[in-house]
Amino acid sequence: MMRSSVRSSGFFVLFLVAAFVLPLVGFGPAVAEEDAKKKEKPIPPLASDEEAAEALKAFKVDFKAKGLKGEEKIGAKAWALTTLSKVQHPKVVDEIAKHTKNRNADLRTGAVLALGNQRRIPGYAGKAVVVALKRHGKDATFVMASLESIGKLRYFGAKQQLAELMKHHEYAVVKNALVTIGRLNDARFIADIVKLMKELKLEKGAKWDGVNVTYDTGTAGDHDQKMAEKIGKAQEAKNKKKGKRAAKSMRDLGPIVLEVMYDLTGERFTGGIEARKWLDKNRADVDKKVAAAKKVADDQAKEATELKKKR
Repeated sequence: MMRSSVRSSGFFVLFLVAAFVLPLVGFGPAVAEEDAKKKEKPIPPLASDEEAAEALKAFKVDFKAKGLKGEEKIGAKAWALTTLSKVQHPKVVDEIAKHTKNRNADLRTGAVLALGNQRRIPGYAGKAVVVALKRHGKDATFVMASLESIGKLRYFGAKQQLAELMKHHEYAVVKNALVTIGRLNDARFIADIVKLMKELKLEKGAKWDGVNVTYDTGTAGDHDQKMAEKIGKAQEAKNKKKGKRAAKSMRDLGPIVLEVMYDLTGERFTGGIEARKWLDKNRADVDKKVAAAKKVADDQAKEATELKKKR
């Protein structure tokens, strides 16, 4: 029987902190994405039916975690899911998807994260993630884990869910939905985010209580410093008119929204007015990118349908 080096369900807490909190502290989505690309491993080939059957047989033994109890048993089960997820195959997706229904929250979360490793068949695996996300939509931790998998898979079939999560009542979920959109580079959201900038009153720049601004994109030269100063001046000029709740919203979402717009457009904006002018001027090019994103979504949906028929 496999003996995992991961012996505690606390593994998921640490994973989620690394996946969802660190990218948002002092670094924009563009930087987080650049770092992710550097660390991203090549996508393994699709496994044969025989290889998948062998992996599933080993998994069923390992997942029992005989002889272990408590957190050690949960940790071993979680590691079994992670190990299985490295084998790219629809039957593996089906097996892992079953465990997103597990009564144990850590194992549910581990299962949806494991689905994100099925990058060879993003349409099939992504659909399973969305199904699980709908089932556990009230669990913020599970939702953010699902967003991580959607981004990792580059799955374009979750547009409706991402749009809804942009309006979630928890800031952490909204942030991670935005980061996922930037990670996907899904042009279908450009107009939505320009609209969001207006709703957040990010018309001339990100602003919030205080003027301590961190703006770090990894760009060479003094661009970041100038942007920080520019945002800081906008903050100082506008803060007195804003209530604490609105200020908190600006603090949490302002820089994230600006960075996601950069991910989607390759342009640096200081606020919504500038973004709307750019969109009006470049609508034809944006429409082409939107059409390309729709094609990816359609192709992935077709993949999922074809693989389901073969099941």
